[in-house]
Amino acid sequence: MNEGYALFIKEQNEDLKTECVREDLKLSLTNKQYSNLKLKAYQAGFKNPGDFIQSFIGDLTGWASNGSDERDLAGQWYERAHGMSDFYYYFRHFLFNYDYNLVMISELLVDEDYFEGVYEEYAEQAWGKDVQSREECLELLKEIAEADIEL
Repeated sequence: MNEGYALFIKEQNEDLKTECVREDLKLSLTNKQYSNLKLKAYQAGFKNPGDFIQSFIGDLTGWASNGSDERDLAGQWYERAHGMSDFYYYFRHFLFNYDYNLVMISELLVDEDYFEGVYEEYAEQAWGKDVQSREECLELLKEIAEADIEL
């Protein structure tokens, strides 16, 4: 076994120890969506729709997936359904990617100079993509702070 693959397996096994119910993942489904989701899950041999969705998440994230073809197809689905990320750089993505926490987000709301510096960094990181306006970013910061939930 090559060393890179062995490290990947070790990391994946360590990550499996962190599996838990995520409180911020709540699905709102219509009765027909839920019924059809259960039908698909049972048709594929799953015990419940949650395990079925978790299987897709493995393919979509490339972590604990069902194989390379499944990862590729999940990636293609993502690009077709949500490929606007090729043109836009969302502020929430920037905040999450650079580990902004609630304390930092609160500071951005009260310190205009801090916000301006972060907004400029965000715009620079966009690499030619469209960015959200300052006003949209401030509204997002308020929304996150009011929800009091880490990204």
